[in-house]
Amino acid sequence: MYAAQGNAILFIKKDFFENIEEIKKTNENVGEVKKQNNTSSFTPSQIIYYGVPGCGKSNKIREQLKDVSEKNKVRVVFHPEYTNAEFIGQILPKVNGHVTYEFTPGPFTQIIKRAYLNPNEHFYLVIEEINRGNAAAIFGDTFQLLDRLKTGETDSLGNDPANASVNTFTEGWSQYFVQNDDVNAYIRGTENSIQIGNIRFDSNTAIRLPPNLSILATMNTSDQNVFTLDNAFQRRFDMELVRNEFDLTKPAVNAQYNAEIDDTGIKWGQFWGWINAKITATLKGLSSTEDKRLGVWFVSNVGGIIDDKVFAEKVLKFLWDDVFKFKRPQIFADGIDTLEKLINSFEKPSEGKERFDVFKDKSNLVAFVASPTL
Repeated sequence: MYAAQGNAILFIKKDFFENIEEIKKTNENVGEVKKQNNTSSFTPSQIIYYGVPGCGKSNKIREQLKDVSEKNKVRVVFHPEYTNAEFIGQILPKVNGHVTYEFTPGPFTQIIKRAYLNPNEHFYLVIEEINRGNAAAIFGDTFQLLDRLKTGETDSLGNDPANASVNTFTEGWSQYFVQNDDVNAYIRGTENSIQIGNIRFDSNTAIRLPPNLSILATMNTSDQNVFTLDNAFQRRFDMELVRNEFDLTKPAVNAQYNAEIDDTGIKWGQFWGWINAKITATLKGLSSTEDKRLGVWFVSNVGGIIDDKVFAEKVLKFLWDDVFKFKRPQIFADGIDTLEKLINSFEKPSEGKERFDVFKDKSNLVAFVASPTL
């Protein structure tokens, strides 16, 4: 009887330790899975696309994000009056029977919350015309968030001294952080703390850009009276030139190249190449010569035609006011000494005149064969 009981005890004891080992192995596997899930598979991009007006900067971003859900991207346009409060967020009054003051998030805070709460999805902040506003002032202290941790780099930070919890930030997270209680509270909502991968985000957690948030921006190189992006700001972005050229393998681009300028018989690609060659030759030696050229999409065709009024009000006005401001007598026909005369002469040419007679020397325009690249 005793031996039988002893064997039973040994069997139970053996079974108990086998179960313990199995539980340990299971926990190790679960831990490994958690570790894998906490490693972001996203590589964030920070790119400024720059080039001449109408070269297709915004379209490049639109094509890049065409399959991205609307909730995964936020678009904002910088301008001279745009402020840090509008970009990040601000306390504003709200009336609902009585007046209360609440934090109203800006586009930066809106997209960063979405990225935090959905770590397995990629999100994009798109900034159009980044140099038309004072970018350094608009970003404010969040400017330092643009520095990201690189491969192999980590940053561990105590989250709550009371329980000594530690958050470890890995590749793709911001290298530095900023404190902003309003943004923090907006991200957490009604929760005291939330779990984001292996990051416990509570009221003590500082703000960083997560790996699944990219920033794409456009910059017009020829804009007048805009803010200059200093080297420190540009260094935190990859700068990518959008080339001013026609890719004739694309149907829409081919149609733009061959679009006729109203009833002139002149194709847009033909005029584009001719006037850009004239710009380069006339303004030779000036540092901004390249920036004065017309972009492929400076004006767009409708049904294969570029309307005479659209051409006059956009193209001719730009050439008069900006490109040839100090070279008008060399470019435009005698007697055209005001913008009004220029536009009227093109839209309603006098008897015996053609529309392009507004230019002093158009002798080689008709015969000009434009290369799709410059």
